[in-house]
Amino acid sequence: MNRSLNSFSDCIKAITKADEEIALLQEVCRICVEVGGHRMAWIAFAENDPHKTLRPVTHWGEKGCFLECLNATWSNTERGQGPAGTCVRTGEPVVFQNLMESRRYKPWQEAAKQCNFSSCIALPLKNDQQTLGALVIFNALPNAFDRSEIRLLTELATDLSYGIKNLRLKVERSLEGDERLMMATVTDQTSDGVITFDCSGTIQYMNPSFIDLCGIPAHQGVGVSIHNFECSQRNHTFYQAVLEVFRTNKVKKGQFINKKKDGSEYEIDARISPVFNQSHQVVRYVATIRDISHESKLTQQLRQAQKMEAVATLSGGIAHDFKNILGTIMTDSELALEQNPQDDQQQRLMLSIYKAALRGKGLIHKFMEISRQHEQPKQRMSMKEIVRDSMKLLTSTFPTTIQIKTNISKDIAQINGDPEQIQQVIMNICTNAKDAMQGSGHILEVSLSNTVVPVERQGLNPDLHPGKYVMMTITDTGHSLEREQLDRIFDPFYKIKGQRESSGLGLALAHGIVKNHGGHITVNSISGVGTTFVALFPQAEEVDHKGVNLVEKTSHGRILLIGAEQEYIAEMRSALHDLGYLVQAEIEGRETLERFKQQDDKYDLIIADQGMSDMSGEVFIREARMTHPGIPVILCSEPERVAELTKEQLYSRDNVLLKPYATEEMCQMVRKKLPAV
Repeated sequence: MNRSLNSFSDCIKAITKADEEIALLQEVCRICVEVGGHRMAWIAFAENDPHKTLRPVTHWGEKGCFLECLNATWSNTERGQGPAGTCVRTGEPVVFQNLMESRRYKPWQEAAKQCNFSSCIALPLKNDQQTLGALVIFNALPNAFDRSEIRLLTELATDLSYGIKNLRLKVERSLEGDERLMMATVTDQTSDGVITFDCSGTIQYMNPSFIDLCGIPAHQGVGVSIHNFECSQRNHTFYQAVLEVFRTNKVKKGQFINKKKDGSEYEIDARISPVFNQSHQVVRYVATIRDISHESKLTQQLRQAQKMEAVATLSGGIAHDFKNILGTIMTDSELALEQNPQDDQQQRLMLSIYKAALRGKGLIHKFMEISRQHEQPKQRMSMKEIVRDSMKLLTSTFPTTIQIKTNISKDIAQINGDPEQIQQVIMNICTNAKDAMQGSGHILEVSLSNTVVPVERQGLNPDLHPGKYVMMTITDTGHSLEREQLDRIFDPFYKIKGQRESSGLGLALAHGIVKNHGGHITVNSISGVGTTFVALFPQAEEVDHKGVNLVEKTSHGRILLIGAEQEYIAEMRSALHDLGYLVQAEIEGRETLERFKQQDDKYDLIIADQGMSDMSGEVFIREARMTHPGIPVILCSEPERVAELTKEQLYSRDNVLLKPYATEEMCQMVRKKLPAV
């Protein structure tokens, strides 16, 4: 009894000091053997497998040969009738006072005899009402366990069960704490925005991603009611979705268009959920949002590309067939006009038909440009010259209520393109902007700059390749466009409200031309600010003049260059000088003409701009040839004014260079006039 009391006391101390379950179980087995004077002690846990296996976890005393061949279960079979199996199955202490005479212990009697075991007791280890396993103690003497010791050992097993339970709860709390810490770290670092509310709708937490999207710092959000939250006030649809979850306690998922603090829009995929406790009561609400603006933009771009490809195929087929029909109409109407008197009623009708056919011919040309079946050869050209010439035309056609600005950076790179098509892009976008700027005080600004699209941004648009581009930005201060209008703005025949005279093809043509040049065009509109078109054109590869123009460097000749813009004249002079020519650049036409008449054979070529302020280039050339009849000339003129320049005035159309033109085009024409030697 003294040994039992001492072992009980030591076991209680071990239970109170234990930090690890297996170490505690092994220490209890050791105390039962070394302090309690028993032969062996072992502990088994009950498995919930089909065979209801008893799994030994630790023992102390006799070597483990006995346990290795134990093969006991807690099922109601022969090998489940032993002390451990019966104890687990019944949940009560089981005593075998004489193992050698017990029929229930027959499967293990030979092993017990070799280990000198005569009696044993099995004590249940429980967690609440569930029996986890058993503590089994063997003694060398029969009838070794009397009532007092059975009572004492049963109390020990009960205390050991509490010790196991507490250690397991400690482990669970530790794991739960680690899991909570991990979840908190994940929530803080995730790219998805997370915001939580208590049951009254007060914000409890906002993670950094939500703060970045919403633009409200944590100290201005946490503790604030959802009803007074700034993000709720500017994102009414999402706010109503949160309130619906508060009312119904049901999960709500969906996509929403939200606005940032600066007014820019972003699209989110959101999930708003109630959080329940174990009693199925709502303890808080959580909303997770993911910015899908990029994915949505890519989807829209893919749809737009597919739509434009389908439209291009359709328009190309229509244009081809319609062209043949119009050809017959135009030919027959022309013959009818020639065969009928001018005052005949039928001739007036045929003239109306002929004019309508001409308009149809222009429409076919637009169709073919959309379908890219009417390609023009591209040449090396300067974007800033096209912008400047386009701005001159716009200034004369726009109302005075619209202020036109240009912002052109220095050293704009050249592109490979068609000048007429690029000018058409500018004119179409600007004309569209004019319709949006009703009233006074509006501004149209066209900007040019060099830019680089890095490799990292390739994923933003599959059609936009990394590299160097010339970026043209056209901004107006007119009324903003809705999202639906922005999605369809490049569609053929799509008219924005107020464009009564538009055919609906202008922006579709601009989109097709930019894409045909290997570029990319986008549009953005902000309420109260205006609309901005951004077109990117790939820069032309730089030419190594030192290696390419060695032959041209041998060119010679004296050139008189007269123009209206000093910067433009300086650029042309520099380009021609690099080719080996001596160039005299002038701005004032009349004074230059007087000096020219007084000089004898000083110049070999005259280059004059038709648009000079004090006298036209054509007049300058006509006057100069009165004193120098054989001198070669080049007249730079807008295409619409070429019809005014007759053969008698200029002797040959080969002398006319149409604006806008590239520097290389000018140099090629000069080489024809002054060949190298």
